[in-house]
Amino acid sequence: REGSFDKLNWWNFAIFGVNGLLLLFAYGFIYIFEKLFGFLSSVTLVELSNVNNKVMTEFSEKAPGTFQHSLQVSNLATEAAKKINANTLLVRTGALYHDIGKMTNPILFVENQVGTNPLMNLPFEDAAQVVIGHVAEGVRLSEKYNLPQQIVDFIKTHHGQSKARFFYNSFKNQFPDKPIDESKFTYPGPLPNTKETAILMMADAVEASSRSLKEHTEAEIDQLVDTIINGQIAEGSFKNAPITFKNIETVKEVFKEKLKNIYHSRISYPKLKQDTKNEKKETL
Repeated sequence: REGSFDKLNWWNFAIFGVNGLLLLFAYGFIYIFEKLFGFLSSVTLVELSNVNNKVMTEFSEKAPGTFQHSLQVSNLATEAAKKINANTLLVRTGALYHDIGKMTNPILFVENQVGTNPLMNLPFEDAAQVVIGHVAEGVRLSEKYNLPQQIVDFIKTHHGQSKARFFYNSFKNQFPDKPIDESKFTYPGPLPNTKETAILMMADAVEASSRSLKEHTEAEIDQLVDTIINGQIAEGSFKNAPITFKNIETVKEVFKEKLKNIYHSRISYPKLKQDTKNEKKETL
């Protein structure tokens, strides 16, 4: 700027270079600390939540329906986490990976199906076990992909100890007098034990159920969110998580607002009227 290299303060450049080297070392130390102490840094979470990484790309190709579901759950959970001061980056990442177990055999899950459902040909107990098995399969895949334990916790807890309701209710309705083995229809758990895993459980159930609504009116969405989450509370799904009733009510309101925005009605575009006079001239 002043036209002479003699007036440059080379010490500033030296300090800048040293800082660059220290930053490179810091990335190495982050990896070491994560492995030694089970610490999960924001740097790693950002890398894992990149939907263009190898795992997410494979997920989107093998199970596109489940992948889209995971994206929607991630958006819902992230917004809810912001409102109750939970770790937004952690819950976003956990939501993206919570259903990766469905990658192994995606056609068995309704969001990836076109036409018939193969599970309908199985006994209710066997069909429930197939659905429940995606949790264990997700844990297996998490080991293959070297996912951090904090992300594995989302995979294990996102259904808690709830039941595979479709097949459980179908069995009870078809065989009302027959004894039922509850364990055949129950997820192994454990229950969510953090704010973030509790938020994911709520977001997952609400998003999946919202797809089955015949009408996405405000009243229907409000009732759905209240019914799903109140049912989880009644089952004791959040008794191990440090989340308050006030937090849960806040999460409900976030979900209702987001779902209404997603399913809002749109105006129908008018069709262009054809000029019948010109059509007659052309035919002549």
